[in-house]
Amino acid sequence: MMLYETKGNGEPIIFLPGLFAGGWIWNSVVRNIQDKGFKTFTFTDPIPVAFEGSQQKALTELDTITENCSTPVYLVGNSLGALIALHYAFQRKDRVKGVIMSGAPGQLEMEAGVSLDELKTGKDKYTTLLGSRIFYDQSKIPPHGIEEVKYLFGTEKIFRNIVRWLYFSRKYDVPDVLQKISIPIDFIWGQYDLITPIEPWIDIAKNFPQTSMTIIKDSGHSPMVEQPELFTEALLRKISSGRTHIK
Repeated sequence: MMLYETKGNGEPIIFLPGLFAGGWIWNSVVRNIQDKGFKTFTFTDPIPVAFEGSQQKALTELDTITENCSTPVYLVGNSLGALIALHYAFQRKDRVKGVIMSGAPGQLEMEAGVSLDELKTGKDKYTTLLGSRIFYDQSKIPPHGIEEVKYLFGTEKIFRNIVRWLYFSRKYDVPDVLQKISIPIDFIWGQYDLITPIEPWIDIAKNFPQTSMTIIKDSGHSPMVEQPELFTEALLRKISSGRTHIK
């Protein structure tokens, strides 16, 4: 079974999902760039389902796409998907043209405001609390997103995969990796990201010349869901233009 959906024709862009949310988070952005000369590959399921608990599986599944692309790809990821995108670019330098990261862990601890054990109970109050931390505008929390979180945490095997990926994110050394790759790495962050706060990433963008930071106003951990038009503009600007720094 295919783990991803393909649309359009042109320059290849791979969209990676989050730890708690599937590829639906990219629906509006993918739709927005459909006629702009890109071929999009969007992983359908959340990270702990698509890649189970395995870094190797993530690399292998991404390889199946990049091996069949005639040019290097762009990788775009949210949350843990952003960190996996960076890791893949580090492991496969010749296959990646650039990385767009949003809401990545790997600096400050992911601050969900609710424990894994609480989420595992499946109680509405805990999943709703997580949603309220992820979204700046509470009215934009999709009901199916809440149900997805309940399913992920309520399935023992998937829960164990989540724990493995959290361990991966906690020990990942982002600055060390950035010292070893020179391709453009652009951060597009929600202004009010409470899960993976923006401040340390602003500092990174100042210290590494191949990086840049664009801040999306009035959005939290997933700006591509809350402000898809602004996110799309920033994405296209980064892919099509040169380097710019703090907005």
